[in-house]
Amino acid sequence: MFYLFLVVFIGILLYLEFRPFKRISLLEDKIEKNNPEKPQYYKYNVIAHIHTQFSFDSLGKPSDIRKAMEENNIDFVFVTDHDNDNYKYFEDNRIFAGIEKNTPEGRLLLLGNELPVISHPNNFEFEHYKWKGEFRPDYLYEIINIKDGVVWNKALSIISLLKNIIIFPITWKILHKWNALIPLEKWSRLYFARAKGLKMIGGLDLHIKLVYQEHTHGILIPSYRSGFKWLVNQVYSLKPLEEKSDILKALKHGNLHISLKQKYGDFWGEYDGNIYFPGDKLPTNSRLFCIFNHKKTLKILKKDNQPVIITHQSDFSYEIKEKGFYHFEIYEYDFKIGNLYLGFRPVAITNPFEVVNG
Repeated sequence: MFYLFLVVFIGILLYLEFRPFKRISLLEDKIEKNNPEKPQYYKYNVIAHIHTQFSFDSLGKPSDIRKAMEENNIDFVFVTDHDNDNYKYFEDNRIFAGIEKNTPEGRLLLLGNELPVISHPNNFEFEHYKWKGEFRPDYLYEIINIKDGVVWNKALSIISLLKNIIIFPITWKILHKWNALIPLEKWSRLYFARAKGLKMIGGLDLHIKLVYQEHTHGILIPSYRSGFKWLVNQVYSLKPLEEKSDILKALKHGNLHISLKQKYGDFWGEYDGNIYFPGDKLPTNSRLFCIFNHKKTLKILKKDNQPVIITHQSDFSYEIKEKGFYHFEIYEYDFKIGNLYLGFRPVAITNPFEVVNG
């Protein structure tokens, strides 16, 4: 009986460790493998939706944010405390105050007190999170919110945490494979069904719950220093972004891809010598490019959320013949057996390129 229990227990651990499973076939007949030369442009790492000591449920301080930015190469941070913008007294040219508030339509962020973001659009558990208003084109859409990944399936989140505690001596990471809890494919379907055309953004929704601080930078749980590794909006620009208005304009245009676990890549379009970024409009007969050099990753290019390219290639291009909304989704995996991928979990998504008739 003991050995049967042991076998079952190990089997459950292995299932939890290597889930989710995904059966998927490559789709490469229209791919062009041409080692694309990356054009000259700027990229900025941007954090959105964090809370500080000015929120009733967080304890983080301005000095903690600045230290985390230095360690993680973060360029800009948008603070969104609950129902107040008191962080404005600590603002500088890289960290900006905003607000998170309940409205009759649902939960809303104001980045820099200017740019509205529909927050928690995938969280249906709480009435004040459910978005009841219109999906206005001048609003951003928070397609990934780390907190929502936990709430989406609480039982699985708790079981995954217990599994990580058991295997902690091996991984030394309590949050080992946390991105397996992000159902990106489901959230993408929701976005395209409800809000196609809105520009997307990723939010940490990071609250500091426990602090032990006998010096300037103490122990924070969870910490900005670790949280800034979880999700970053990587923003593209043809010119330097120096002012708050510059970065807000780039976010409003959707010129970004969302990166999980600091796995970054490059995604752009070209037509007649012009460069386009995620979120831009570009004509048919343009070419989209992807460079993503991380091992054990699967790159998927979708048109109107339907795959047109599925490949392991680290760099490739695709010539667009039809109008529509095109975006990239990137997934990592532990290993594969034939076309069955084990440990299949998201690491990046771009804003859609809107392709119009040339």
